[in-house]
Amino acid sequence: MLSANVLSQLIAIAIYPFITRMYTPEIFGEFTWFTSMAAILTIVATGRYESAIVLPKSEKKAIAAFQLSLFLNVLFGVLFLLIVLVWKGQIASLFKQEKLISLLPLLPFFVFLSGLWQILNYFFIRQKKYYNISTYNLTQSSINSALKCFFGIKGFIQSGLIWGTFIGRLIAIVSSLMMGKASLKKILKLDKAEIIDTAKTYSNFPKFVLPQGLLILFAGNLPVLLLSAYFEMGRIGLFSLAFITGFCPVNLFCESVYQVLFRKMSERFQNKERIQQDFFLFCKTCIIAILPVFIIFAFISEWVYGILFGSEWKEAGFYLTLMLPWLFMVVLTASLAFIPDLFSQQKTAMKIEIIHVILIVISLALGIYFQNFNLAIALYCSASTLIRIVKLFWYFRLIKTYDSSLSGLLYTKSEQSNV
Repeated sequence: MLSANVLSQLIAIAIYPFITRMYTPEIFGEFTWFTSMAAILTIVATGRYESAIVLPKSEKKAIAAFQLSLFLNVLFGVLFLLIVLVWKGQIASLFKQEKLISLLPLLPFFVFLSGLWQILNYFFIRQKKYYNISTYNLTQSSINSALKCFFGIKGFIQSGLIWGTFIGRLIAIVSSLMMGKASLKKILKLDKAEIIDTAKTYSNFPKFVLPQGLLILFAGNLPVLLLSAYFEMGRIGLFSLAFITGFCPVNLFCESVYQVLFRKMSERFQNKERIQQDFFLFCKTCIIAILPVFIIFAFISEWVYGILFGSEWKEAGFYLTLMLPWLFMVVLTASLAFIPDLFSQQKTAMKIEIIHVILIVISLALGIYFQNFNLAIALYCSASTLIRIVKLFWYFRLIKTYDSSLSGLLYTKSEQSNV
């Protein structure tokens, strides 16, 4: 799965030298705003119940979690579509995105597809159908990239990036559904009582995981959503390119590792086995294999961006340099983001994210106050790095406490055996 994800990422990155010569930084800024809004709304669409699909031992309860997530996703999609159709003009004016008013009706469908894939993704993780996930990533990346270039060549500059992403995701999901139809047959039978019981059992997900996810995405997308009202979209576009090209490989790596580690550690947790060794092995591997790449790139990023994407985009390399410490901490923490769910610590995780958002708002507000875009981004990246460090130490403490409790349990059992 990691190999497939790496290949899909290479495809996505390979087309950027072409599309940056077709689309302006302003268009990139608008595209990033659209996808940022979609990402935030996707979290709300499913109530985050899809995360519960992997956790239960009972297959019946896992299917109920799937059905519950799907129902909420459809319901949210319909309601959001009605809102956009009635008030799209007011929404565009509120966010100062009047140029995107004709594309706003596409946003609810974009959100629905994103939510549907989240549900399918967790279902395939539970079923250990990693090939289906890999196929989705490869298909989505290939078609997405090809269509962005096609629309750019044909002159659909204003909408090409958005339509290319939407169609690529749609085709990838259909392909994944066709491949997994045998496994998905079991979800056709509804058990309303089981669905209601599952909603109650995993009520912490909409209560704490959903707000936490919103806070995480809000924190990640706040520069685009907030700074676009105070600085020109060209600078937003430059930062967006750095953000996209920086986070695309990181996210795909983290998703691949997350999916495998989540399944592996949840099985160990269910069987009352130690997991600290897996935690240390992962962290050690990242430090040895990934950190040197980040250090080297810190010295050459502006030069690389100028060559790859054109001199107009060279400043994006500077923003990537500011992001590198944060990106490395994301590699460590995003791959282990399931740990609060594993230990039912969603409430504490939400509190950490609240602190994160407060720090980010302060950072961006200082940049706005001094009318300094670079200062806003530098402070934003520093705050995000600090929070990720705190998270990593917190994850370690949770795992250490759990392993220590197992040691005590084994000692007690040994004493009972001796007696």
